[in-house]
Amino acid sequence: MIPEGKVLVVGCGSIGRRHIRNFQSLGVKNFILCDTSEENLKLASMGLEAPVLTTNFKNALVNAPSMAVICTPSSLHLEMACELVRGKVHVLIEKPLSDTLDGVTELEKLVDEKGVVAMMAMCYRFHPIFREVKKILGAGTIGKVYHVNYFGGHYLPDWHPKADYRIEYAARKTLGGGVILTSIHGLDNIRWLFGEVEEAYAFVDRVSGLEMDVEDLATAIFRLKNGIYVNWQTDFIQRANQHRMVVAGSNGTLRVDFITGVIETYSAVTGKWSSETHSFEINEMYVVEARHFLESVEKKKTPVADVKDGHRTLRLALAVKGSRNLLEERPGTCRTA
Repeated sequence: MIPEGKVLVVGCGSIGRRHIRNFQSLGVKNFILCDTSEENLKLASMGLEAPVLTTNFKNALVNAPSMAVICTPSSLHLEMACELVRGKVHVLIEKPLSDTLDGVTELEKLVDEKGVVAMMAMCYRFHPIFREVKKILGAGTIGKVYHVNYFGGHYLPDWHPKADYRIEYAARKTLGGGVILTSIHGLDNIRWLFGEVEEAYAFVDRVSGLEMDVEDLATAIFRLKNGIYVNWQTDFIQRANQHRMVVAGSNGTLRVDFITGVIETYSAVTGKWSSETHSFEINEMYVVEARHFLESVEKKKTPVADVKDGHRTLRLALAVKGSRNLLEERPGTCRTA
């Protein structure tokens, strides 16, 4: 059953349009679309039945949405979320929660006070391969986990090929960009799969010739509260997309390729590797995520990734970003375009 009311989508770029299509496929019919770009509004409204279109956020609120999806640049998330929650609007917030911790506690208090659902769009919690990995870890298949190598990356100009990467939020400090906040899913995955971080150390830098004023590389090591060690690396510079994990345990090893869906398990008992390939369609995790949000609103239950999760993951991301940030230490880091 779909909760009644209008769904406001703020920010109608690629991820906003994906959310619109998926909510529509789940039965949502009444949309309010808000974006500063008339072209984005035109593209986002295709196939919808008489949506309300506006380039002004205040005007969008006048149309009384009951739910909202925030897909604006990271630096705008928190202010918009607070305003929506004050009006008792349920919110699905694209990652990250913000680019600063200022105001996060206020949002948490507002969510509790107003009794609304506030969910982080951590889509990989709904990814079939990640869910399978969590299942394997929970079953103790490889025994006690000792350490994890988790890495990934892509080439930023190829991310949205039809757009100029230099003006997108991911490449701009003022909009909350940089590879750490843009790829914050990875940090949420570490917390979700393995536990909370006790200590974090990192090198953060811009090592390529990409025209932006934020980091394109981060490499970090974490010691978790449960004693597990995690090496994490993410970047904007790999020409071939990568998203892999190796987990070493007392009874075996797990190797995962999240792009191909291949999961390999080594058993210390048999001395052999076994391999499984799981087929999946990438948009399905977004559909499951949207369905979970709607169900959380309908049943008035806490979602799997709420703003408290968003707060913890953001705190970790900012700790990594501020650990040893060579980009900020180095003079002459201004944008070249």
